[in-house]
Amino acid sequence: MNATIQRVYQVAILLFPGADLLDFTGPHGVLSHVSYNNNPVSPDHVFKITFIAAHEEITASDPVTIKRHMSIADARKELENFDVLIVPGGPLPIVQGVVDANGPEYQFIKSYINESKNEERVLMSICSGAFILASTGILAGKTATTHSLALDGLKRVCHEATKKLGGAETKVMKARYIDGGLTKSGMRIITTGGISCGFDGSLYLASLKTSESASNFAAMVLEYIAPI
Repeated sequence: MNATIQRVYQVAILLFPGADLLDFTGPHGVLSHVSYNNNPVSPDHVFKITFIAAHEEITASDPVTIKRHMSIADARKELENFDVLIVPGGPLPIVQGVVDANGPEYQFIKSYINESKNEERVLMSICSGAFILASTGILAGKTATTHSLALDGLKRVCHEATKKLGGAETKVMKARYIDGGLTKSGMRIITTGGISCGFDGSLYLASLKTSESASNFAAMVLEYIAPI
């Protein structure tokens, strides 16, 4: 009898100059420790993670230089293969610059949102990455969060997007993470609070795609206990 083949979910983490380091390395670290066999020595990985960026190297806000795995141009050619897209945040001027530039990073997010697929996909923002999502209109009618110091700013951006693009107002509230539910096209929207909250959101994502026990085991390996 053939062994059961476990699905490996394809995760794209979008990088851009000035992105907060922990916003993307946090989810990477969490998801890379999630396995079907709960074996940290020889894990049967649940997620395959790909750093995508417009340039070969990007310098995070800290600053640390990170090499991409794949260009955004190549990732767009394989858009239908990605099950999850994670959008980090950064200083608000940097995040706003991503939106205002309307460059490859922003275009990739919109392409991912518009890509049709016959199964559920996930779009997750970390910290102020929610501002980028808000500007696309994807948060309309949903509940969302961001860094606790930027909640009022996110409310303004969501309201402006609603006036421009239509749709219902977004409810913005403080939380470690929020599952905003599914869009009409079947995309699950998850937003997280500031920086370390990306751990919580990623563990929640792991529980959705595997089980709560697998998520809890990953947290144990990381020796991470979520704040109450």
